[in-house]
Amino acid sequence: MLNLYQLHIFQTVAQQGSFSRAAEQLYLTQPAVSQHIQTLETNLGVQLFKRGRRGIKLTSSGKILTDYAQCLLRLAEETREAVTRVDELDLPQQVKIGASPGIGIYLLPNWIRSFHHRYPSLSVTMKTAVTPLIIEAILNDEIKIGIIEGELADEPVQWAPLWDEEIAIVVSAAHAWHEKEIVTINDLAGQYFVVREKGSLTRAWEERVFKENGIAAQIIAEFDSPAAIKQAVASGLGIALLPCFAVGSDYNLHTLRLSTGPLGRTLKLVWGENSLDSQAVQAFISHLSNEFPHLPLQTLDDAAELELLRRPQNFRLDNPTTPTCL
Repeated sequence: MLNLYQLHIFQTVAQQGSFSRAAEQLYLTQPAVSQHIQTLETNLGVQLFKRGRRGIKLTSSGKILTDYAQCLLRLAEETREAVTRVDELDLPQQVKIGASPGIGIYLLPNWIRSFHHRYPSLSVTMKTAVTPLIIEAILNDEIKIGIIEGELADEPVQWAPLWDEEIAIVVSAAHAWHEKEIVTINDLAGQYFVVREKGSLTRAWEERVFKENGIAAQIIAEFDSPAAIKQAVASGLGIALLPCFAVGSDYNLHTLRLSTGPLGRTLKLVWGENSLDSQAVQAFISHLSNEFPHLPLQTLDDAAELELLRRPQNFRLDNPTTPTCL
């Protein structure tokens, strides 16, 4: 059975003439692209690319597949537009979304605004909460989809990665580090940290970062939202770990990296077993896929693809569609 997502990857490789360039365009790692092509070749029983020192070339079978892949992908896009066309649906239609606090404050409002501009007959209800409560709300059918920062274990939900967001070390503009770009682990000794509240997965992640890097963090305050943490840092209360999308271009704050390399977390789109039955939800995910073209909406109901999506992948931190602060 042909997998439309793998056909999209194949078409991108064929157009770019390179696995590495295709990986950059798709926001995937090169091994992930190679694995998808290898699986497609195995399913078809043919070799699609000739690999040599000077790069790759299409085989005869590969050239034939490019024409069919183009037709199939165009038909899939037309199908998606047809099933997400909401101008003929009974009104009112509502999309119920959940999000982690930072995403709900800094990202979703703009996405909802552009979504409403495209689908003015639809409304959106948004719930912000920590990841476990978002998962619980999906399972209880209180919301249909969620966008989260938290890590997932064995929760009975399906998910797809959106991007890897870099987490910055944030200080006030008046801090002694305001002209630095990089600090070491030893520099962090003696600093007061402003952190998320206990019980949140972000707090668990912060504590894991402290432990893995040997940081004896002195916690001076706990808050339940990134906005409150930003204000506390800007006032000079302490330093914090915040996602770049939450920092933005705030002139009261300054961002730094660890000398050992950037910190990051994967933002995820999560949904329940029956979430995609709603055409309104399909319309929102289709709209979201315009900003994140690697999101394989057309194969979200494919069990094999879902299993691949559930595996963590290393997406590029320099995704041009996402905010940056470093």
